[in-house]
Amino acid sequence: MNLLKIFKYILISIFSYIIFFFSVYILSGFLLINNITPKFELITQYQRNFYYHGGLMQIWQSNRDCIEFDEELIFIPKKTECRFKNLEFDTSISFDKYGRYSNHPTTENLGIAVLGDSHAMGWGVNDEETFSAVLEKKINKPVYNLAVSGYGTIRELIRFEKSGLADAVDTVIIQYCYNDWGENNNFKRNSYQEAQKKFYTIGYSKPSGFFKKLRKSFRYSMTIPIDVIKNKDQKMNFNHHKNKIHEIIKQFPILNKKKIILLYVNGYNMKFQNYPSKKSDVIKNLYYVNFDLEEEHFFQIDGHLTKLGHMVIGEKLSEFLLQ
Repeated sequence: MNLLKIFKYILISIFSYIIFFFSVYILSGFLLINNITPKFELITQYQRNFYYHGGLMQIWQSNRDCIEFDEELIFIPKKTECRFKNLEFDTSISFDKYGRYSNHPTTENLGIAVLGDSHAMGWGVNDEETFSAVLEKKINKPVYNLAVSGYGTIRELIRFEKSGLADAVDTVIIQYCYNDWGENNNFKRNSYQEAQKKFYTIGYSKPSGFFKKLRKSFRYSMTIPIDVIKNKDQKMNFNHHKNKIHEIIKQFPILNKKKIILLYVNGYNMKFQNYPSKKSDVIKNLYYVNFDLEEEHFFQIDGHLTKLGHMVIGEKLSEFLLQ
């Protein structure tokens, strides 16, 4: 076989690969739009990508009915009720001065503050279905859910400082997600003008044009099959996350006399290979907690916790606190 024939076969193989997987990607998007979500790994990954990047996914913090401007935090939840809907859920999300709404029990005991991002806030579930609400019912003392979608650990702690709840709680649960690293590692305080600009960008960013989406779809359809193979059973390293978390916690004296629980929650199968499940050796009042959740505890396409996932975490947290 001469070199020309070999080159020809290589070109045909590459072309066939491109046409096949691009067709499967487009078909997966069509199925998703029609609410058909087969449990086949490649199709699921294509549908998640189509959902995230194809303009189907609604972002809570981009809804001006749900947020308002804050100079330090860019945005905070409005003290109101807003509807939040996506392909797999249709919810009502309410906030008051104590965070995500709950009918907190009256007690002389100090309560718990829950900090975190969209997972702890309760993206995809109603007020009474969050793990903080489940935990509150289990332990019968106030659990204040101050989590906000899109925040990293630093902004979560600034929100806690500003909440006025420090004297009302003896325990702080910080829900951590691997993507908190980006903000935690690059955080800087904004001027008023910078904060306004970022707030405007969140609410008024223009969606990508058709041809840009098409180019992205084409690229994703080629790379996702390789990622599915490469990332199977791949776990992430927690060490640099842990060091940054220690650094951040030390910046907030408000935590010094609190019991701190660092709860790792992320999408299904996104795990750290070395996440500790013990008391910290560096910060004596810090405890690491990681509950091994199953696929059924997450929305298949959206990836956030379902009502069942929140229920399991709430129950496991109550057991941990009673130890």
